[in-house]
Amino acid sequence: MERKKSGVQVQSVARAVEILRCFRYTPEMGISEIAEEMNLNKSTVFGLVNTLTGYGYLEQIPGNRKYRLGIELFEMGNLVLSRIDIRNEAKELCAPLVQKYPATVHIAAHSEGEVIYVDKLDAGSSLISASSVGKRVPMHCTGVGKAILAHLPEAYMDQYLQFPLKKLTEKTITTRQQLTEELMNVRKTGIAMDQEEIEPGLSCIAAPIFQRNGEPVLAISLSFPYGRIRSINIEEAKEELLMHTRALSARLGYRG
Repeated sequence: MERKKSGVQVQSVARAVEILRCFRYTPEMGISEIAEEMNLNKSTVFGLVNTLTGYGYLEQIPGNRKYRLGIELFEMGNLVLSRIDIRNEAKELCAPLVQKYPATVHIAAHSEGEVIYVDKLDAGSSLISASSVGKRVPMHCTGVGKAILAHLPEAYMDQYLQFPLKKLTEKTITTRQQLTEELMNVRKTGIAMDQEEIEPGLSCIAAPIFQRNGEPVLAISLSFPYGRIRSINIEEAKEELLMHTRALSARLGYRG
């Protein structure tokens, strides 16, 4: 992702950063390859690469004398990730959705086949009784649960879900075939839906937040009680939700 450049730029620092970016798609590069990529002479590139190597941001591969990203970048990246409170960032980012739509925002994690509601935002008087912060509910009948489950290994479902699944309403999915088809659609569209599957009258749309390694760490939903979903542009709401969850995934280093 190209970042906006503003203010005073120090050329040597800018070039060093661009050298590091050369390795995003090519894991190993020699001096000549970097020089060609950046349209610089080899002596200039050698000095910059040698400095980056000295500080641990690059390392030279003994076998072929090429360079790759150094462990110092990994350590600094982990420091950045450790400072990110993704739950609070999700809450702040999604707050405007509560004002725009007649919905409650849920932020949920998962554990052993269930979702745990870790935060909840609403405009005042929520009519949703199926959720409260700290409450655990089955994954198969919630938007947040299906949003996460769609991106977990099938072995997870084998270990934690017992078929036939528990039926909470007349519309709850109970068979493995139904759930598998539903999760395929979630992976295709990026959006999971709960259409009165956990509570009569309650519908929601949900999307996952991914960690750097591609595993879903949280999911966010917009939940609409008692027919309110019919009063909004549902496709617009889906796009807005995806925009927010993708931004939060990117904050965690996910590049999918």
